[in-house]
Amino acid sequence: MPTGNGLFYPIIGFASCVAFIYLSFGDLWVNFHKESKLSFVERNGTHFMVDGRVFYINGWNSYWMMDHAVDEFRRPRVRAMLQAGAKMGLTVCRAWAFNDGAYNALQISPGQFDEQVFRALDHVIAEARQHGIRLLLSLVNNLQAYGGKTQYVKWAWEEGIALSSSNDSFFFDPSIHRYFKNYVKDNPRKVQDLFHICIKEDHLYQTPGYGTCKKEENDDRK
Repeated sequence: MPTGNGLFYPIIGFASCVAFIYLSFGDLWVNFHKESKLSFVERNGTHFMVDGRVFYINGWNSYWMMDHAVDEFRRPRVRAMLQAGAKMGLTVCRAWAFNDGAYNALQISPGQFDEQVFRALDHVIAEARQHGIRLLLSLVNNLQAYGGKTQYVKWAWEEGIALSSSNDSFFFDPSIHRYFKNYVKDNPRKVQDLFHICIKEDHLYQTPGYGTCKKEENDDRK
């Protein structure tokens, strides 16, 4: 077979590489361009509004998605859950945007973060946007799972700056307030710095998850 001055095999090799790259990553390219832009949810009186129309929340709770997205082999479950929600006509998913001092911790210690887990959170946000699902992102847990307010109290107690070892000191201890306020400021900023997105445009934040505490007179909870 004529080789065309020796160009036949290089051309075939180049074409094979292009085909391999397309088959391997073409879906990512398509999904990137298909990614939808979700307008910010606003409030008008007692109604949530999107693009001038009343927005009704039909949602569910999948707290585990960021934790699962840390491991590549568990990420398909995140997509499958969001696909199922979208097919059912659901519009909002509540998910954790925290994991304090535990396995796959996002916040390893006060102000110290694991960027791999931030990438997992980014993956969840990107998948949700692609499926037209808004996220209600919780930043702390009233329960002990995933660290929660218990971990903040423990950190302050171990540093010798806590006023009390009670879990409810999360709501009134100034030192713990500083820990958490820094986290609330750093979490959105860190995601935006790493991935050049503004998650405030697409998603809401909630704090704390399942929040309850004992009522005290003249308490000043911020």
